[in-house]
Amino acid sequence: MDIFEQWLNMSWEKNAKDRKNLMQEKRSACRCPACPSYNRCAREHNELLFCITGKSMLCISEDAGCTCRDCPVTPELGLRHHDFCMKGGEAAQRYEQEVH
Repeated sequence: MDIFEQWLNMSWEKNAKDRKNLMQEKRSACRCPACPSYNRCAREHNELLFCITGKSMLCISEDAGCTCRDCPVTPELGLRHHDFCMKGGEAAQRYEQEVH
């Protein structure tokens, strides 16, 4: 089990309030707003932390560049993928890679 899997398991063992606080901590370190693909719509809808929450459902549909690898959350959680706002969160991309 790698860092991301450990973090995911640990977060689901917490109660809802602690899980919310954990997510808020990660959101504060999130660099999505500095990404070229992050647009006004995403900002207005406060979309963040695509690496965990999954791709943008409302706002981001064009890849204008990716800065996921420069985000402090990436090494902290041992993320292997990128373009989360367009392709889905780390868990989804790992699953997709395994079934293909």
